[in-house]
Amino acid sequence: MKRGQILGLAVVLTFAFSLIAGTVAAQEDEPNVGLLRVYDVGHPRQVAPSSKVAFTIDVEYGIRFNATIKSAMFQGSPEDLGDELWHSDPDVVSGGGDRRWNVTLTAPSSEQEWILTVLAYYLEQGKWKYYPESETFRGPGVARVNVKIASMATLEINLGASDIPVMIDGSTAKTAAGGSVTMQLPVGGAYQIGIEPIVSRGESTRLVFVGWDDGSNATARSLVLDGDSTMTGTYEEQYRLRVNSPLSAYDYSAWYDPGTVVPLSVDPVVVPMSGILGALGFRYIFHGWSGDVKSNANSINVTMDQPKVINADFSLDYTAIVIPAIVAVGVVGAVVLVGLRLRAEPEPTAVEKQVEEQGPADTAAKFCDGCGELVEDSWEHCTKCGRALRPSKSSGDESSNVK
Repeated sequence: MKRGQILGLAVVLTFAFSLIAGTVAAQEDEPNVGLLRVYDVGHPRQVAPSSKVAFTIDVEYGIRFNATIKSAMFQGSPEDLGDELWHSDPDVVSGGGDRRWNVTLTAPSSEQEWILTVLAYYLEQGKWKYYPESETFRGPGVARVNVKIASMATLEINLGASDIPVMIDGSTAKTAAGGSVTMQLPVGGAYQIGIEPIVSRGESTRLVFVGWDDGSNATARSLVLDGDSTMTGTYEEQYRLRVNSPLSAYDYSAWYDPGTVVPLSVDPVVVPMSGILGALGFRYIFHGWSGDVKSNANSINVTMDQPKVINADFSLDYTAIVIPAIVAVGVVGAVVLVGLRLRAEPEPTAVEKQVEEQGPADTAAKFCDGCGELVEDSWEHCTKCGRALRPSKSSGDESSNVK
């Protein structure tokens, strides 16, 4: 190895040793407990007086070597600690992680704001220490807890519209003019809450439930009331569109959100596909739209800015049967006239035929005094009414000359 290479290696080793020495010195200056803080304290927001209260204390730690830690709860604030209410057993830990304790305390017997303080300690040279609130890098090892002590809690349900029914454990209340219903209920109870998915606002307007502010869209929910609570839900208004038409294909009803543009279209001429009207060749002619929209176009767009009723006006076209009807009427009229004429000219009697054939000069014409029927001279009674006939003068004369 050359002299230059040896010198270079010596410089590198010297620099490396200096780095290692500086790192060891820095580590010796670092505390053994690098992190010890109260990460979270789980607790109810409100409890009844003298009730049992459950707490969950979560302490996060980061330790180089073995260290002894513990936790404790005190009455009062961090600035004014009172009596110790609970402390854990000492626990030896190392490395990094979380330590959790479950604690149960009895609430005060009177209604008040219960203030508690939680501390996370570490043992150093025989003394218990904790990082104060100012030590945000390694702590803090202190946390303030507030629990309301009261028998009743306020539940407010805000739905944004008035007169919406709200069911709570079988009882029903309606939202006030401001859109909410408020009630006092025993704290700590589990309650079943229900609302209507659709609320009618008359024949043509309704409210449709959209969802709650926590992301749920369920209309039936359960709630454990652990303090004053507010639930906020949203309803949206919908309008009804009615289209009236003599043709069932265009007669319908539907609901739409405000501002929705609804296209409507009909055929200008519609031929019935079945039934006697279709067999006879009838057809429907479109004349236009009436009601809340007036137009002669067969296709329109309707903006739903309010409830609307629209009529699709059609009329029945009789052209297909007008000519056949005229022909039929003419035929029937001719038949009727022929019948009337035949009925007005009765068949002549035998005497009338004789008179017609021989003439009045060759026949002794005699008529019945009762009915006026033409009778023969030799008849003694009328064949029509049965009345006795008088002898004619000529017959009398002849009989008088007979001896």
